[in-house]
Amino acid sequence: MIYYFSATGNSAWVAREIAAITGEQAIDMTEYLKTGRIPPASNANERLGIVFPVHAWRPPRVVLDFVKNLEVSDGCFVFAVCTMGGFASDTFTYLRKFIRLDSCYSIVMPENYILLTGCESEKRITRKITAAQAQLPKIAASILAGKKEFVVKKGLLAAFFTSCIGALFLRRVNDKGFYSTDKCNGCGTCAKLCALNNISIENGRPAWHGNCIHCMACLQRCPQQAIEYKKKSVHRKRYTFPSSFLS
Repeated sequence: MIYYFSATGNSAWVAREIAAITGEQAIDMTEYLKTGRIPPASNANERLGIVFPVHAWRPPRVVLDFVKNLEVSDGCFVFAVCTMGGFASDTFTYLRKFIRLDSCYSIVMPENYILLTGCESEKRITRKITAAQAQLPKIAASILAGKKEFVVKKGLLAAFFTSCIGALFLRRVNDKGFYSTDKCNGCGTCAKLCALNNISIENGRPAWHGNCIHCMACLQRCPQQAIEYKKKSVHRKRYTFPSSFLS
């Protein structure tokens, strides 16, 4: 079983690609998060995967909430894969506070935190995804073989970025800057996407309710591109995983 959390599609693609090779089932953890349902227990001799994007050099808060509810037997092989724009720092050291991990991997994918950077060029996006495609079969083969390994691009000052910058991000992140423009047609896609049930449609427009992790799914995947965050996202091209790479 492979559970994934994905806002713009990077981690979903990675999870599904690994699942296709290993014969596992890739499941979006968002439905568990939205409904509060508890995932089934993982048994001995099974494989359990967690795939997620790095948020400020840590696992997203919702991923930590999810793994806290996982019941994992001693004989289960547990692996985790993170997607990231640059480097992972001590993301997996932090995740290990919440779940036992046998193997860890990091994969560089296109940048998707629109508040810091705009969408990368198509050429750069293609180059990153193509490199990831070459990396995934090796990771899948190691998972099938049950290898216990740590293949992660941590970067410099890993502890500082995860402990200090990650903590600062958590304290400062909020949804007060989100708003919808006149392009909004009240379709409700943003509310359906939000793993935290933080968005509702009121008077035909989205309303945010104070429980946000800045995954940017609502902004990036709005069909009308009608959601903005302050002035930071205005005129910036949105990013979702390109359909040309989907099987």
